[in-house]
Amino acid sequence: MKVKAAILAIGNEILEGSIVDSNSSFLASNISRLGVTVTSVQAVPDDFNEIVKAFDYYMETSDFVLTTGGLGPTFDDLTAEAAAQVTGVKTVFNEEVFAHIRKKLTSRNVAIKESHKRQAMLPEGCEIYNNPVGTAYGFSIKKHGAYLFAMPGIPYEMEAIFRMHIFPFLKEMFKLNEYFSSEMVFSGIPESDVDDAMNEIGIPSDVKCIINVSKGDIIVRLRSWKNDSLQQFSNLLRKKLDRNFVGYGRSGVETRLFSALKERGLTLATAESCTGGLIAKKMTDISGSSDVFLGSIVSYSNNIKEKLLGIKKSVLENHGAVSSETAEAMAENIRNISGADVGIGVTGIAGPSGGSPEKPVGTVYIAVTIKDKVKVEHFVFTGDRETVRERSAKRAIIIAEREVLAIR
Repeated sequence: MKVKAAILAIGNEILEGSIVDSNSSFLASNISRLGVTVTSVQAVPDDFNEIVKAFDYYMETSDFVLTTGGLGPTFDDLTAEAAAQVTGVKTVFNEEVFAHIRKKLTSRNVAIKESHKRQAMLPEGCEIYNNPVGTAYGFSIKKHGAYLFAMPGIPYEMEAIFRMHIFPFLKEMFKLNEYFSSEMVFSGIPESDVDDAMNEIGIPSDVKCIINVSKGDIIVRLRSWKNDSLQQFSNLLRKKLDRNFVGYGRSGVETRLFSALKERGLTLATAESCTGGLIAKKMTDISGSSDVFLGSIVSYSNNIKEKLLGIKKSVLENHGAVSSETAEAMAENIRNISGADVGIGVTGIAGPSGGSPEKPVGTVYIAVTIKDKVKVEHFVFTGDRETVRERSAKRAIIIAEREVLAIR
């Protein structure tokens, strides 16, 4: 049975580009894992007639519709009213929902207003879904044999309701099974080289592949109904591109470095210039990072490099702030200052200004010191400021992991 679905993101802020619609991406990714065909992803304005028209059309042409947004207490939150209009019922005040809203707001010391009652007005006869992390309940209602599922627009609230209530319902209602999937992340390699490697191995006919590029990473998404085929191809691809393999799924390079350090009982500190603390941020995003990460100095100016990191003035004057000598001194000095086993130093030109013919925008020097060993590498990264910083941070972490793993 082929199951079709539409996803609607409600809100003028999406159409105006004020926010990025991450909700639709999350929902499409999750229902696609069940083999559901997503026929449309559409942004709908905060206009009652437009919302009604979209609901009516997609409930007639789909097996189910997922909507986000428009469930708040303000005048432009119209999802419940539109759903009631489409299904020919009225909105009614739900005591359970309002009790939940009152409890949540009271716990935050927010005064209850008459407008909050509006949030508890839902289509008569709808199924309601508790929101464990916010005030707006989700709900579902049926017409044309199709279901409409309404969820709040705040991503973490939407995700909680979807995972707790809607995803299990869909699996049971439509007798759906999840296909096997794997997300492989590679770094420091062109997309075309990854494509060549996949074609050289030979993509099995029962494995679907998608290649995406994100801030210097190459993401290969694999899916199949046959786990053996998927795992065999995944293992061959990893073996072929092992030097550039970062990890699976959301397990980034920082997770691998964290594991390598922890397994060897080593600690890390960083001295960052062009990356502005991004390496430290990535490491401290990991729960338990204090076991291995001691701290960081963001030495953006030469003055701070001298005063806090102890970089000799002669090094900065003779070689420049962006040089292998400065990167090495940054890594060595942060290691000595912090008492860490491993030091990382990064300095470069993220752009868009500041480059020269000798040192163009994207020039970055990365140094890693461990005991008496020093490794310095030079790169010229392409991309905008954010991309150069992201690539620099990831490359520094990859180099550090490689050096840590080389310890005997």
